[in-house]
Amino acid sequence: MGEVERLGELDRRELLKRLGAASAALSLPALLAACGGDGGAGAGGGDIEELTWSLSTTPATLDVATGFSSDGMLAMRLGLETLLVTGDDLALKPQLATSWSHPDPLTYVYELRRGVRFWDGTPLTAEDVAWSLGRHADPKVGSQIAGYYGSVESVEATGGHQVTVRLKQPDALFQYVPVFSFVTPKALGERLGRKLGVPGSRVATMGTGPYRIVSFSGEGSLTAERNPRYWGPRPRARRVILRTIEKEQTALLAMRAGDVDGRFEYSPAQAADWDRLPAASTAYAPGLRIVYLSFDVSSPPWDDVHVRRAVAHAADREGYVKAFLGGRARAATAVASPEQWASIATPADIDALYSRLPGYDYDIEAAKRELAQSRHPDGFAATIVYPSENTPVGRALVSLSQALKPLGIDLTVREVTQAAWVAGIYAHENMGLYYMSLSPTYADPANYLALIYPSANAVRNSFNTANFRNATVDRLLHEQAASVDRDVRARALGDILQISGEELPYLPLWWQDTPMAIRSTYDYDGFNSLYYQQAWPEQVQVHA
Repeated sequence: MGEVERLGELDRRELLKRLGAASAALSLPALLAACGGDGGAGAGGGDIEELTWSLSTTPATLDVATGFSSDGMLAMRLGLETLLVTGDDLALKPQLATSWSHPDPLTYVYELRRGVRFWDGTPLTAEDVAWSLGRHADPKVGSQIAGYYGSVESVEATGGHQVTVRLKQPDALFQYVPVFSFVTPKALGERLGRKLGVPGSRVATMGTGPYRIVSFSGEGSLTAERNPRYWGPRPRARRVILRTIEKEQTALLAMRAGDVDGRFEYSPAQAADWDRLPAASTAYAPGLRIVYLSFDVSSPPWDDVHVRRAVAHAADREGYVKAFLGGRARAATAVASPEQWASIATPADIDALYSRLPGYDYDIEAAKRELAQSRHPDGFAATIVYPSENTPVGRALVSLSQALKPLGIDLTVREVTQAAWVAGIYAHENMGLYYMSLSPTYADPANYLALIYPSANAVRNSFNTANFRNATVDRLLHEQAASVDRDVRARALGDILQISGEELPYLPLWWQDTPMAIRSTYDYDGFNSLYYQQAWPEQVQVHA
């Protein structure tokens, strides 16, 4: 993720930033092991003198309120912490909170870890935590994550080591918000105001994390050193350096030369080049990123379900993954991937759900039969656009257009700029057939479902691009958002996927893997697609 709309995808962080105040209606909160994941900080391996990691963009700030991006959070994770983090299994785990509870639909209570100090030795207090979270709900702050706080009534210190969040209306997804709400000292934040986190000759933030950020000029590099006051196990690396290398080919050469030790995220089209790097290894986590097609069900020919099913049968999803993504993806059967259910369903329940979802195998004869039942049995002409930067998607769409020709469907595939593609989504006019891609903020199926299915979101500047309006789906979305019962939420969200599979407003194409390259000197413990929601350097250890 990194630059938020990498190669033609939309990121929940960027969506909320662009929507501003309206994003409160899309209150799809956040993520998730103490001390950097399930692996356990400091466990195994020896000391690392210096770890250098490449980023694709330079973080604009070290304050999430003004810099909500993947690379920004990657930098903040070095020295700042959150109440919760994501575990290696993508479920919620404690960090600054030792436990948390949801006693009723309007209340979240967090018990804080004792003995935690900021870099300068100042003790962490409940007031610091309450201020750090509560500021995002203050319209005067203009936080980029304000949309996630749209349901919040108050955030208060309710004890020496307890913080309570009260909501205005039920919001089951608020459980994820603390994962990207970084904690800084209240006194420092109030003194610095809008200068909190800004780059400069002095580091304008402070945290409780395993590293002290000692240099952040905003000019392409950041340096952090081991925090001697850290409350958890001693960090493995003495020093961590983040270095911005925007061009992927340059980053590849830097890895080959030994100038950097690792990088998250690169194009699947270039995966073979990364896989062949000497003295390095690559890893691919099952991805949460979804690539799909959106049918405007409010206008012909896409208002005919048989037309949509004909296109579905003509899409060779397995073939696209093999031919255009080097196998670094999985053919998708729903918008939400199975991994996004980690916090609300068991593996057995997830398998059962996905096994019964409607399927559309690649079958041209079946496609012909579906089209023959439609109001357009002789075919029609249509156009689809995609961002020119995304070569694999362009190739897949061209392949689809060739498969549709025997049906009499003339699909024109046209390249546009990234800006034009995004503008078309926000304009929400004559959507027709549209290529879409979304990246997650947290591991919950509602991350996508509550964004693209509500009838209320079938409007300009929102993301029901299919103009899909279904009263049952709206009711199910409300039920899952208002419930504290995991089973209730799982049933409601599963029913939405079932309805979507039958009515097919969206055609899932593939879930794209999340890649990482790392020098062979090191191992990365528990790599997953939400790596930026962990104290990630503590996942790196010296290769045995």
